[in-house]
Amino acid sequence: MADLDVYAAISDINALIEGSRKVPLSNMIMVDRIKLEDLLDRLHDSFGPDLEKAKTLLDKEQELRRRWDEHTEEAERNARETIDKATEQAHRLISDADAAAKETQRKAADYANQTVAGAQAEAQNIVQMAQAQAAQLVEENEITQRAQARAAEINDDAMQACSRMQQDTVARLARLLEDADGGLAAQLDAVRTMRQQLQMGGGYADSDQGGYGPVEYGE
Repeated sequence: MADLDVYAAISDINALIEGSRKVPLSNMIMVDRIKLEDLLDRLHDSFGPDLEKAKTLLDKEQELRRRWDEHTEEAERNARETIDKATEQAHRLISDADAAAKETQRKAADYANQTVAGAQAEAQNIVQMAQAQAAQLVEENEITQRAQARAAEINDDAMQACSRMQQDTVARLARLLEDADGGLAAQLDAVRTMRQQLQMGGGYADSDQGGYGPVEYGE
C-alpha cells in the first residue's frame, strides 16, 4: 500500500509540473506552492516508518565501519610497535653476544700467552740451572767422568721436564679452548633461536632470561 502511495504522489507531482505555466523567455515554470508542498508531504508520509528504519540502519552501518577502521588502525599500530621492539631486542642480543664472544676470545688469548710465556721462562730457567750444575761438575778434575754423566742425566731430566711441561701446557690450552668453544656455542645457539622465533612470528625471548657475559677462565 505504501508503494502505491509513493507512486501516486510522484505521479501527482509530475502532473502538477506538466500542468504549470511556463515563465516567458525562460525554462522556468510557475508552480502552485501550496499544492506542491501538499504533494511533498504526502510523499514523505507515504514512506512511513520504513524510511526512518533505513536511515537508522545506515547510521549504524556507518558507525560500525568507523569503529572497524579505528580498530584496524590500532591493531596495525600495535603490530608495528611489537615488530619494532622485537627487532630492537634482537639487535641488542646480537650485539651483546658479539661483545661477549670478543671479550672471551681476548681473555683466552691473554691467558694462553701468559701460560706459554711462563712455561718457556720456567723451562729456560731449568736448562740454565742444569747447564750451571754441569759446568760446575766438569770443573772438578777428580770426578770428571761422574760429572759428565751427572750433567748428561741432569740435562736429560731437564729436557724431559721441559717436554712434560710443554705437554701439560698444550693440554691446559686445549681444555681452555674447549671451554671457550662451549660458551660461544651456547651464546650462538641463543641468537639463532631468537632469529628463528622472529622469522616464525613467535615473539622473542627477554635478555633477562639468558643474558650474555664474558666467560671467566682460571688455572
